[in-house]
Amino acid sequence: MARYLPLLSIVVSHEYLDGMPLNLRFEPSAACAALMLREGLLLRNTRTGAELWREQQNPATGPAQLDLLALAFQVFGSDAQLAFCTAWPVAPPLRFVNVGDSAQLQPETLAGSGAPRAPLLSVEIDHRPPPHGEEGSTVYRIALASKKIHWKFFFSGSLAAKKLRIVDLDAADGAQGIRFAASDWPATDGATAYTSEAPLPIQRLPQQRLQLREEGGAGKVLIKRLPNADIEKLGKERGRDGLSMIVAEIYIHQ
Repeated sequence: MARYLPLLSIVVSHEYLDGMPLNLRFEPSAACAALMLREGLLLRNTRTGAELWREQQNPATGPAQLDLLALAFQVFGSDAQLAFCTAWPVAPPLRFVNVGDSAQLQPETLAGSGAPRAPLLSVEIDHRPPPHGEEGSTVYRIALASKKIHWKFFFSGSLAAKKLRIVDLDAADGAQGIRFAASDWPATDGATAYTSEAPLPIQRLPQQRLQLREEGGAGKVLIKRLPNADIEKLGKERGRDGLSMIVAEIYIHQ
């Protein structure tokens, strides 16, 4: 039975998922699939990307020496939100390539691929295996950032009659941290709304700790922890520059 040794892995991280599985599927191009068959390479999808293993024909003599491998994969995602939540570094469709000996894959805009199914992205690696007799698997990395979006809190009921202040509990001493301002676009009559002055990264498990207090006086705490934004609830807001923007809406009645 053939024995396989790890050759390389591709690790994709995403700020939105924060360590959760990305549910990506790597598929080799036709040329790459032919190369893998010829060289005895095996592709395995993982929770964070993919791994490539090479067949060791004779364990007594060590792994076979391989020349430079031109690898190309299309990457498909099963999470429909992933494309929306990503702050793409260049205009999609895009590919990630290795430059020189760097293991951090760099993004480039990809000219029309003509693929019948649109991949989330593609990966191209010119991989040079280690010299004969040397063990080790190279790790190539892709780091995807989250798109940033403004948060908008809507307050109704008794809260709408109060002057409110949203406090960032993680702000450094003397700093205000994440700031919110009253919005001129409330959702309904009798409600008030506050929008973040700066966009915040979209995260499936947000890290922000926001507290609602009454403005003035002793700053009475009204809600110890405000809920985080959910990208399932999106709306539009007009910014102070007069331009329309997308906001993540949070509704609170008390």
